[in-house]
Amino acid sequence: MASAQLAVQKAVYDTLRADPGLMAAVTGVFDHVPDGQPLPYVQVGENLVSDWSAKDFTGREHRLSVHVWSHYPGQAQARALLDLVDAALEHAPALLDGHRLVGLRFLAARVLRDADGETHHGIADYRARTVMD
Repeated sequence: MASAQLAVQKAVYDTLRADPGLMAAVTGVFDHVPDGQPLPYVQVGENLVSDWSAKDFTGREHRLSVHVWSHYPGQAQARALLDLVDAALEHAPALLDGHRLVGLRFLAARVLRDADGETHHGIADYRARTVMD
């Protein structure tokens, strides 16, 4: 059985890669981005995990981020990609490897201009809650 943290990461990654609309808009979805990867792409980012257990179940709360990267002038493409990510994650599976996803909630999104002045970096934050099966 995978840890809850790995199970959530795999579910997010697999869900994003399975979405035809998102995959048509990006060059890929990655955990580790290969050197020289052309933009735009999506990166499954950080996952901060904390206890969310109660007397009758073992649970975890995950605060996770999904990143999008774009060279498109302005923020429009990065924001559109964040919308595609959000739409795809509405279809995340409830059953994970040894765990069950009981909630996946969008928290916030933002688009930043990278230090190079050309790249836009979008970040979407989510809260997922899992219980051990």
